[in-house]
Amino acid sequence: MLEIILDIARRLLAGLRRLVVWLVVACFAYMAVTVLVQVLGRYVFNYSIGWASESATFAQIWMVLLAAGLAMRDRMHVGVDAVANLLPIPLMRAVTLVVAIGCAWFLWQAIVGSFSMIRIGRIQTSPAIGLPMWIPYLSLPIGLAYFALELVLTMVDKLRDPLGSTQPAKGTAA
Repeated sequence: MLEIILDIARRLLAGLRRLVVWLVVACFAYMAVTVLVQVLGRYVFNYSIGWASESATFAQIWMVLLAAGLAMRDRMHVGVDAVANLLPIPLMRAVTLVVAIGCAWFLWQAIVGSFSMIRIGRIQTSPAIGLPMWIPYLSLPIGLAYFALELVLTMVDKLRDPLGSTQPAKGTAA
């Protein structure tokens, strides 16, 4: 029974990771096209397209917050572990756990703090396109929650294998 639950969890995680990769690529593509439209409008047609810049900014916010979790998955965030790697394995695991708890606490605080922004965003709209501001603000709890999930999974892997002999290859989806 536990094996079935773990298999379902692995499949859900793989699907979530594929979705996040797709969303990051879609946000980047949208941002690139929209900025190109803005540049063409401004310098070729001498006409500023306000919605293009604003929507590209919103796409960039979503892209960055979702991509932070992808970077965590591939262990691409900066970390100083030179001293920790010199420690005996039990102490290395303890340091890893303390760091993970501190990072998870920070992410939790940021997620909780983002809900007040979402409440304010219910009564605000963006100036150029009139988009309710809760939509861009929603990127904070969603992106940070995905980041926290990848943090927990990475720390569990690191606690199991502190020396990193089974690290996934960069860019893999699993």
